[in-house]
Amino acid sequence: MAWRLTARWTATVVMSAFLAAAIWSVAATPSSQHWLVLLAVVGSWLYSVLVTVVLTVVLVRAPRAPRRG
Repeated sequence: MAWRLTARWTATVVMSAFLAAAIWSVAATPSSQHWLVLLAVVGSWLYSVLVTVVLTVVLVRAPRAPRRG
């Protein structure tokens, strides 16, 4: 269970850093084309968050192998 939480938090941090870098690059050099890029990045980030949440739920609810011994 611990590795699942670690993987989820790692994915969240990576996605958040990616989003922050995209926002910073648009804020540093604003133009209409950059806003479209930012919109695409935010959309893909939200999709990644959705996939991460769904995979986490699937992994947490997955049946566990019975313990031996």
